Amino acid sequence: MRRYDSLFILLFSLGSLCACGEWSGDLPDHTLARINDAEIPVAEFNREFKELILEPEKEVSGTDLERLKRSYLDHVIERKILVQEARRLGIKISEKELNQALLEIRKDYPGEGFRERLGQKGVSLEEWKHWLEEKLLAEKMMRSAHSQRPTISKQETLQFYEAHRPLFQRQERVRARQIVVSDGEEAIQLLKRLKKGERFDKLARDKSLGPEKVNGGDLGYFSRGEKPPEFDHVFAMERGAVSEVIKSPYGYHIFKLEERLGSREIPFEEAKPQILQELLQKKSREQFDLWLKGLKEKAKVRINEKLLKSRNEERRDHEGS
Repeated sequence: MRRYDSLFILLFSLGSLCACGEWSGDLPDHTLARINDAEIPVAEFNREFKELILEPEKEVSGTDLERLKRSYLDHVIERKILVQEARRLGIKISEKELNQALLEIRKDYPGEGFRERLGQKGVSLEEWKHWLEEKLLAEKMMRSAHSQRPTISKQETLQFYEAHRPLFQRQERVRARQIVVSDGEEAIQLLKRLKKGERFDKLARDKSLGPEKVNGGDLGYFSRGEKPPEFDHVFAMERGAVSEVIKSPYGYHIFKLEERLGSREIPFEEAKPQILQELLQKKSREQFDLWLKGLKEKAKVRINEKLLKSRNEERRDHEGS
């Protein structure tokens, strides 16, 4: 993914613009939308839409294209609203921040590749920097809005714990090692060497084909059902025991059980930090969504609907008239 594309991930995950206030009336043919006193020129939108949304060599037309354009326009309008609020609050992008972001983007285009790329798109460096600054400013506004940390009471965390007790039931877990090879006869010979007293971890490093061989075959902790069915054999073993050779679709395995942790309920005090983090994230999202909804409701938006129609849609309208 190109570095500048990541600037859109957070913005593009926002909700639709249905809560915005809208003006009625026509807009000039070169203007796709107006948000308060800011305009979105149709040429600028189309260039951005083609660059960031349309997949290369994949044709989209008709209602699919209109739907995609409308969805992306919603997000561009949200970005404009965020930028306007940031400027109202005096939030800015410094020259240092802008240059740093530009430097990161240019790393993907050695030499004069970046300027050549702009030339191919018919965009000047100043236009690009303005576009980039707007993205960074919207992102900064979102971080600022999210920075208002909500408060969570102990009562709320306790209520969550009581209402979701199944989440705090920990199943039996084991820690095991394995040696896996592709040949059954080789596995039998390795098992004989283990029974004679050779170290399991050393043989795993020397002979196993599994990626965990670098850790002496250590598979870490796992519960029943987390790994292929053949691995569940270790739950019937005694600690320190070595299994017989077990065949699976992946090869021939030998297991050693290192440790067993019984099932238990996680007490409230132990679970509390996890619950607190979950509730903080949830309340923070709700708080941000409410704030953004308020911004949208205050915004005055006009959209040039006819410019959102695909050529196919326009043709059908013409044929039906």
